[in-house]
Amino acid sequence: MEKLKYIFAQPDYIDGFDKDNPIVIYPVRLKDHDKFIEVSHLLHISKNHFEENEYPLLVLVFMCMQQLNLTQEEILKKLEDTFSIVTRKEVIFVSDEKHKIEGFIIDGKNIITVQNYEQVREIIMKQNLMFEQKVYKNKLVQEWANKVLASRSKNSSKISMEDIITTVSVYKGKDYLELIDYTIYQIYADFYRIRKMKKYDTDTLFATVAEKVTIEDFAEEINMFKSPYDDLFVDSSKLNKFSGIGK
Repeated sequence: MEKLKYIFAQPDYIDGFDKDNPIVIYPVRLKDHDKFIEVSHLLHISKNHFEENEYPLLVLVFMCMQQLNLTQEEILKKLEDTFSIVTRKEVIFVSDEKHKIEGFIIDGKNIITVQNYEQVREIIMKQNLMFEQKVYKNKLVQEWANKVLASRSKNSSKISMEDIITTVSVYKGKDYLELIDYTIYQIYADFYRIRKMKKYDTDTLFATVAEKVTIEDFAEEINMFKSPYDDLFVDSSKLNKFSGIGK
């Protein structure tokens, strides 16, 4: 069972330069959503994207800047802005060979370096429901995975963050200014619960005129951390249901 800190928008803490003054990572608020989406896409880069990944992930990000069509300065600025949003502090990159300091200084008191970047990245992604796309070593499998994702996207409802906010606002009777300090996690949690409750209402209505209607409890657990990249392919064990396959 997940802790309640996500629904109550509580921060996570990471050991930094000063053990008595940990790095505080806050979940992103809706007021910072647009800027966060603009600058945070570097977080989606993982070691799985590299064949040779013996280097720290932060180093690998800079090594692929040509493929990203970004300069070193642009990457640094995006990371500075990302870390500023989640720490709610001024963050500046510093490289000081004399004092052997290189990293993103947080309000002059702590630092994100190659050593703790992956932990910081993992927490930011979890807090804000960012999911790491699976990377397959086999080129053909990767192509099919991309096709499955494209098909799912094409056939699914087009729901933007604005649509989610307006739904929650109308259903809960909240003014938009009341939602501006909601976190990304909180707005999704409300939205998914509203959808589940509306589905419950629809199912109970159908149950009055149809047989064998499955009615799920509207308060049933919702797995907020289920990745959309899971279950892209049928489990091989299920293939045995088809005649002549798997025998």
